[in-house]
Amino acid sequence: MRFCLLLFLIALAAAVSLAACGGQVMPGPEFLDTWGETGKGPGQLFQPTGIVVSKEGTVFVADTGNNRIQAFTSDGQFLWQFGRAGEAAGEFRRPMDLDLDGDGLLYVAEMGGDRVQIFTPKGELVRTIRGDDTPAGSFDGAAGVLAAPNGDIYVADFYNDRVVRFSPSGAYHSVLGKPGRVLPGRLHYPTDVAWRGGEIVVADAYNNRVQVFTPQGESVARWGGPLGSGLPGSGSGSFRVATGVAIDAAERTYVADFQNHRIQVFDDRGTFLTSFGSQGREPGQFERPTDLDFDSDGRIYVVDFGNNRIQVFAPIPARQR
Repeated sequence: MRFCLLLFLIALAAAVSLAACGGQVMPGPEFLDTWGETGKGPGQLFQPTGIVVSKEGTVFVADTGNNRIQAFTSDGQFLWQFGRAGEAAGEFRRPMDLDLDGDGLLYVAEMGGDRVQIFTPKGELVRTIRGDDTPAGSFDGAAGVLAAPNGDIYVADFYNDRVVRFSPSGAYHSVLGKPGRVLPGRLHYPTDVAWRGGEIVVADAYNNRVQVFTPQGESVARWGGPLGSGLPGSGSGSFRVATGVAIDAAERTYVADFQNHRIQVFDDRGTFLTSFGSQGREPGQFERPTDLDFDSDGRIYVVDFGNNRIQVFAPIPARQR
């Protein structure tokens, strides 16, 4: 009887959620440009995954299938590259997510290498974090990384179903989340971490949802599916693998909705605002987007994983009150 009641409540919540979302609250962004082509040469891409844009406008891309990092101008002109396949310092096994700290150092979460390597923008290795001093031992799939404004470092530890917090020196501090499904604070293969006004926003990828934590690890919000349960779906506010999260200047949360081939946008309370993209190869369409970031003017850069390219969109204006 209780199980039937639970199913009824979930179905009711889903119906209410869909009705509340309805159509888009605000228009999606204008498509501006696309660049990149499939290959191994300079400026070419193969299964790109992560992206970050510097204050100066340099676009860094984790060229995952080629096991390297590439740097581009904002219009896609190749600048430089570093890294190659391998396990030695400065080499990569599936680099995934990227971030920049306040000093301009580039953080690379290395999925296959189970580590985060930190470089100068030109590729000189500064140090490495492996998480050896954490309660569960070293990383098992370092999928996402956040260099927080206060200097702390957060790593989405994919197969360990957790986010690990480190001090600015790289010393272990604490763990956010526990393995599990549905319940608040439970994570299943998290892939990305973002900072939003002192809170930690996590792409709880295979729970098909986004979760928000305090830096101390308290789960304070979640969305994706009815009541944030992570029930997969294609309606507004639901996900089929939420791989990337990014926060714009208006503190709106953008989510790469991988298997729905779109980007969804939410306000600071998790209310759906708009989405853009559909499956395809035409400009403005995606084949499994994985990550995104913004330049200083608010333009949106999206990693179009399956199409081996980067797509650029105009900023979404501030919501009219």
